[in-house]
Formats: sequence, structure tokens, C-alpha cells
Amino acid sequence: MNFLKTFIPIIVAIFLILFDYKFSYLNQLRQSVATAISPIYMVVSLPGKLYTWIDEQGTSKDQLLNNNQNLNSELLKLQARLQQTDALILENKKLKALLESSYTLDQNIFTIARIEQVSRSRLKKQIIINKGSNDHLKVGQIALGAKGIIGQITQVTPTNASILMASDPTQHIPVKNARNGIQGVSQGVAENQFLIRIKFIESDLDIQIDDIFLSSALGGKFPNGYPLGKVIHVEQHTDESFLHIVLEPIQKTQNLEFVIILEEQ
Repeated sequence: MNFLKTFIPIIVAIFLILFDYKFSYLNQLRQSVATAISPIYMVVSLPGKLYTWIDEQGTSKDQLLNNNQNLNSELLKLQARLQQTDALILENKKLKALLESSYTLDQNIFTIARIEQVSRSRLKKQIIINKGSNDHLKVGQIALGAKGIIGQITQVTPTNASILMASDPTQHIPVKNARNGIQGVSQGVAENQFLIRIKFIESDLDIQIDDIFLSSALGGKFPNGYPLGKVIHVEQHTDESFLHIVLEPIQKTQNLEFVIILEEQ
């Protein structure tokens, strides 16, 4: 009897399998059963799906944060490179302007140096450049900008040099008027303004506003013919023998970055 209870279900199962395989009559029944139990399947699988969804959300957020950080990092790098490119373009423009100056460089023998520091106090007006005796610079050499004279080297170290500007009150330069050749001596003004006085020009001589004064080779201190300043004030005092002449330097130093150092002649 026990044998029949075990064997009969097996026979029925085999019969149903063969019958379904040959005639496919049980497809509809299987579809109905699957539909009926699908809610149970959804409830059973819900915890696993919820865990997977939470894990994906956390992963997506971390990935987005990482991607955002990477993009910000790349953006900063690109901005830095762009700034470096802009700086190089600006430097090239300044060097081009320096080499295409309004004056002629005798024999084209010179050194180009970068300004590292500018002192603009009323009693001390000097520039520190990034080249020195290691670059064959010496005390007494002349420094020029794109438009004219800046000053003269007064101190040299192996890696740096100090340039005393033409507007320093202790700097004296032999000069001449470009229009008529009248000669005098310039001296910087002890003020915060970058102005230059011209001394020893007699009151009856022809000096006019906007006249340009050039360096003179008199005394051998400066080479001949480099622009120094433009006359902005002329005054004659009846009780004095010389004119009061004030120049504005041709070469401004506020935005200056490079200088030309002339080789000693």
C-alpha cells in the first residue's frame, strides 16, 4: 500500500510531463499559477531589492562626489595653465616692447634682467634686478626701459644688482635739450613723485614745455643720446641766475618688469 502511495504520484508526474511536452495544454495553467503567486514572490524578494537599491544610491552619490572633485581639480589645473599662458604672453609683449624701443642700442650689446623689487620712498628710489656679477654686471652700467633711461647700477652681488633711479635725489646725470642742445645736469626730487630737476641752465636760454632732455656723454658717466624726461614746468626767478626746470621721466617704473643693462663702452 505504501508502495502504491509513492509510485502513483510519480506515474502521474511523468504522465503530466509527457502530456505537456507533446500537447502544451498546461501552459495556461502555469501562467495562472505564476500570476497568482507573483505577489508572494515580490514580498519575499523585497528586502533584497531594497538593500540593492540603497547600496546603489550610496555608490552613485559617492561616485558623483568623486567625479565632482576630479572635475574641480581638473578645472583648477586648466585655470592655472591658462594664467601661466596669459603671463607668458604678457611677458613676451613686454620684452618685444623693450627690444623695439624708441632709441637705438649701440652694437646691440646688452643684458635683459627682471625687476625683483622697487623702492619708492622719497629719499631712496632704487630697483633690485635678478642678475649680478655672475652675469658680468658691474657698478656704473646704465639701465634702460623701452622708452628711456631708468638709472645706473650702484651695487652688485653675485645674483642681484641695485639700480639707482634717475629720480633719486642723489642721482646726477649730464643732459642736453634734444631741440636745441642746451646742456645741464639732472637731479632727482626728494618727493614721493618721480620728478627730476634740471640745474645750471641760465635764465635767458630757450627752454619750453614738452622739450625732451637726453643723456649727455659729458663726464663719461652716461652714454650719449638716451631719453630722460619731458619738461612739465619752467620758471624764471628774477633774483636767480638759473631756470627752475622740472621733468617728468620718459620711462615710467610703475608697471615696469624688465630692464636693459648696457655693456660698458
